[in-house]
Amino acid sequence: GRPLDVVRTASDPPVPPHEALCSLAVGNRRYTKGVGGELGQSYVLKALAGGGQLPAAVVLGCADSRAPVEIYFDQQPGDLFVLRTAGNTIESGYGGLLGSAEYAVAVLKTKLIVVTGHTLCGAVTA
Repeated sequence: GRPLDVVRTASDPPVPPHEALCSLAVGNRRYTKGVGGELGQSYVLKALAGGGQLPAAVVLGCADSRAPVEIYFDQQPGDLFVLRTAGNTIESGYGGLLGSAEYAVAVLKTKLIVVTGHTLCGAVTA
């Protein structure tokens, strides 16, 4: 992954989808090995507040509080445009998650959309 002291902002070029997917896979490997998960560095949040966001991927994840997307992929604030809903579904209504995903792709120039799942999802089994 990229060094923790490097912050991607809106002034940077969009991240190619293959590079974004590789970063997620490598981050997930770090997570599953029990290393990583250093979120919330204050300098990162300050840089993002002033420089805008340029997420590498849109991630649709479950709203379940046990499924923290940024930690699963060992990513920093600003790296992912996270959409969460119970059962990981997107309906095609106005103002829903679909519009948020469209915003990330059209305005933020995000090139990769990932749909995640997790075990024992109550929304799926309900």
